[in-house]
Amino acid sequence: MATAVLGSGETPEDTVRPHLRARTVVAVFAGLSLLFGTVFAVLVPAAWGPDEGSHFKRAYQISQGGLAPERLPDDGPYPVYGGSVPATALEFMSGHGGPPGARERGSDALYAATEERAQALAAPLAGEHARTSFANTAAYSPVPYLPSALGARIATASELSVGGAWILMRMLQVLAYTGVAAAGLWALRGSRFLWVGFCVALLPTALYQSAVISADSVTNAVVLTFTALVLRATVLDRSGAPLTRPELAVLLASAVALPLMKPTYVVLSLLLLAVPARKYPLPRRRDGRPVAARLVLTGCLLLTLLGFAGWMWLAAGTTEAMGILRGPEERHTVRPDDQLAFVLSEPVAVLGVAARTVLTLDWDYAASFVSQMGYGLGRNVNGPFVGAVCWLVAVGAAFFHGPQGVAPRRVATWFAVVLLLNVAAIFGTLYLSFAPVESGIVNGVQGRYFVPLALLLLGTLLPLVRARFPATPEGLRRVDTMVLVLVPLSAALAVAGYATLVHITGHSALP
Repeated sequence: MATAVLGSGETPEDTVRPHLRARTVVAVFAGLSLLFGTVFAVLVPAAWGPDEGSHFKRAYQISQGGLAPERLPDDGPYPVYGGSVPATALEFMSGHGGPPGARERGSDALYAATEERAQALAAPLAGEHARTSFANTAAYSPVPYLPSALGARIATASELSVGGAWILMRMLQVLAYTGVAAAGLWALRGSRFLWVGFCVALLPTALYQSAVISADSVTNAVVLTFTALVLRATVLDRSGAPLTRPELAVLLASAVALPLMKPTYVVLSLLLLAVPARKYPLPRRRDGRPVAARLVLTGCLLLTLLGFAGWMWLAAGTTEAMGILRGPEERHTVRPDDQLAFVLSEPVAVLGVAARTVLTLDWDYAASFVSQMGYGLGRNVNGPFVGAVCWLVAVGAAFFHGPQGVAPRRVATWFAVVLLLNVAAIFGTLYLSFAPVESGIVNGVQGRYFVPLALLLLGTLLPLVRARFPATPEGLRRVDTMVLVLVPLSAALAVAGYATLVHITGHSALP
């Protein structure tokens, strides 16, 4: 039986109907996300996620109505931010939060179940409260914590134990990530770029982050959905049809939410400027001018900027408190005002800082981008290299067997500018708020911070990378099957690697 091969200038988008319906692909994503999210939620010891203890405290504070950062009484030169949390949870975190600092033997597993830990987890969450500091998470708005804060509220009302509350808060985050990300994937229906979104949404790092108490879970999903809708309205716009009204509502709502997820993502709202007015399902004037669309865009950007400015004003004092994360000996070295003066007065030196940071830490960023799963003994816990390769092969196959971008190159150039500005904002924020004054390198940046930007990067490359692999319909079905095999395999290997290191045996050889 003869099969059609793509002709010159054609793409799989032009000739081949996907053998799986979009709703099936989204359903497969949802099933895998819930499966691996649940596995990680159970597998990762409580309070072992990145800064999970601090995130728990902030989520609990929000669950009790503490929306704005709370400054605690202090008698030193630096402010202290935090709030009140259950004394039982605080006692558990102080004794069992995070991996141990050392092991008796290098081959020992990181985690060891003890009677003391079990008793601390079984203690009731409700009861006496105690004040504690959490400067690094006090700066976050309540928005990314809504699922975990709801879990804390339910746990308190239901008189659950500390361990029960922890699992409930994690599971609600898994559900929230899955639901919001599924909406983003659904926005890509009708395009083979859906497979690229499928790979990004099931990135092992994203699955892990969805399953530990953090501000990153909801943030990753919201940015993915916002980016997917922007791409659908620009580089993937093959039909010219406008967005549906629900899609427009989600696009604008997610744009307004971006700076309330993390302030650095306010930059992404500039992507709205690339969305043509014809994509707005709104009436035009008789002369054809899209006045309603322009008014809606202006109002959305104004709300976004007001949300950014308002929260930055509320959380301004928390920046001065970040030095506590470096320990009492180095706390005085983090002075944001002096650091900002250095940045503005020595731009050439700052470029050198940026170059040294990238040239010396890019491998660390790459590894922790694909499969970073918390901290071990003084370093990140990364998934197996084979699993990372599986994911990279899958996303590469999906990209190069996907559609070509149809937007002008100026749109892709604008996307690239916004992407680079957002990366610079991430590095700049950490340099100002965490690095010692005039430090020669940017401290604190991790590859997982760039997970929300992955879909934007690949979408930006669509109009710029013209090469596509020609394939028969049967060949494209094999590509789809490969993605359906390699992406879950990558997640399974990440789970297996984490379980081996944390629960079975360590990464060091026997002495």
